[in-house]
Amino acid sequence: MATICRHHVIACLHAIRASGGSQLQLLERAGINPALLARDDVRIHTDQVARLFKSVQETLDDEYMGFTAQPCRVGLFATMCELVAGLRTLGELLERAVAFYNLVNPTISMALERRGERAALAFTMAEPALDPDHFMAEFWLVIWHRFPSWIIGAPIPLDETHFCFASPAHRDELSIMFPSKLRFNRSANRLLFAAEQLDKPLLRSRDELAAYLRNAPADVMTIPGRDSSVERRVERLLGAEHRRLQRLLSLDEVAAELGISGQTLHRRLRDEGSSYQKIKDNYRREYALSALADQSLSIERLSQQLGFAEPRSFTRAFKQWTGQPPRSYLRSRG
Repeated sequence: MATICRHHVIACLHAIRASGGSQLQLLERAGINPALLARDDVRIHTDQVARLFKSVQETLDDEYMGFTAQPCRVGLFATMCELVAGLRTLGELLERAVAFYNLVNPTISMALERRGERAALAFTMAEPALDPDHFMAEFWLVIWHRFPSWIIGAPIPLDETHFCFASPAHRDELSIMFPSKLRFNRSANRLLFAAEQLDKPLLRSRDELAAYLRNAPADVMTIPGRDSSVERRVERLLGAEHRRLQRLLSLDEVAAELGISGQTLHRRLRDEGSSYQKIKDNYRREYALSALADQSLSIERLSQQLGFAEPRSFTRAFKQWTGQPPRSYLRSRG
């Protein structure tokens, strides 16, 4: 299950807290139950976290989310993507992106370094004290690993990941985010990888890039290689069949569509740290949030489509997911 520890959920709201803004409103709008964040072991699905990150960016009109002295206006990442869309190789893309960001917003200084058979994408923050929990440093590393991996159509294997700060309490989370040797207290934040990766061709079309940007930062946060996982195949199948049939398939029905037994599907999902119930609950939550935001379905009809026996059951589940009942969620969106 693609989830994120509570550290990053809490840390991303630093500037909202500092300005006296409503953390509660942003969490609820993202479909995150604020009460869950009191638990040390809680993990939040990337769909919810991506929605929260986007809300923080839009609220502040700052893609750097308040962690730099000079804001990075919303839309700058999309502009950079337009500038690199016609290039041929990953090396050309990174060189253009580095030059672009260093020109328009030097509060995060970037560099593409080549060291023999190794390459490194490095950056430093002009005022690291503005990022006390190192949220922006880690998020920027995520962006510049995931986006290049997506655009060449394959995960970029990392040799090492460098951080300017000391090893944090959530080091285990960083091992998941950056599968490589982790080095702390370094002169710059860096992603180190084989230089041959720079010669990889850019495979995504302009239409695919436009779709990627519409969904950002959700796709930015996707773990490279996850598209081929059993979990991801089940997610795609569940959504497609729900749109076609207006009902959710059972585990056995999904297994039959995949040409395996229900027991085998259960075992394979378990091996990936997931389960059919988790996938179904996540789909139900995301579908419900979207339908309520669009006001395209009544609560009664929505509960039927999502396989709840009655609206009260749907309301209880929705409150557990988000911290508020669906009607309150609708009112909070104005």
